[in-house]
Amino acid sequence: MVGVTRFVLSALLILVSGCAATKPATDFTYQDVPAERIADRLFLADVIAAVERCDPPFADVNVRRPDFVSPPPPVDGGCGGAIRSGAPWEYVDAVNRITALHDTVVREWEARLRSGPEAAETRAVTSILLHCLDRAGFTQRGPGDPSLESYGVGSGDAALANAAQRCSDETAYGWSVAAQRLRTLRSVLGAQEEHINAIARLRPVLERGAQPDRGPERARFGLQE
Repeated sequence: MVGVTRFVLSALLILVSGCAATKPATDFTYQDVPAERIADRLFLADVIAAVERCDPPFADVNVRRPDFVSPPPPVDGGCGGAIRSGAPWEYVDAVNRITALHDTVVREWEARLRSGPEAAETRAVTSILLHCLDRAGFTQRGPGDPSLESYGVGSGDAALANAAQRCSDETAYGWSVAAQRLRTLRSVLGAQEEHINAIARLRPVLERGAQPDRGPERARFGLQE
């Protein structure tokens, strides 16, 4: 009986130690953030937009399926300008820190997507879309390897944009691209979790500028009633 007990305990210890060995070093709480809300939740884009009366910035980190017909929103949302230049230094410093982290994340994210197995996956998925365009009568226009650019996608050709959107919807392209981009972005965010947590602590600094009852402080933000 003792031998059996030792065997069971040993098995449990191996199981527990195995789980511990594979457990991520961080808790990845950002993994639960909806793909279309990453800018607001992690980079406080909604608060910046409320204070500066602009569209939310950092739209490029909100992952959605590709839309070839409607252009994506601007990355900066038209923020900055007179309101930011007249804001207290604490606010400007907070926005600068957030912007720097955003830029670092996007650079690392794009580098990962352009290299190694991620680049190979992108080429394979893109070929599905391009074959669909071939069947629809849209062939490669430019030199080089087949790509969205060499086919003219994004050039302003409305008929081609509509065809690309249909192909994206009819094949696995749109879903596959969004899934890959979200997966790789979350991986990059994992390496920046300490900085993301520090950014979260800046929310009160930003929100003070959006409160309607702060009198002189609102005037300093250029938010007079």
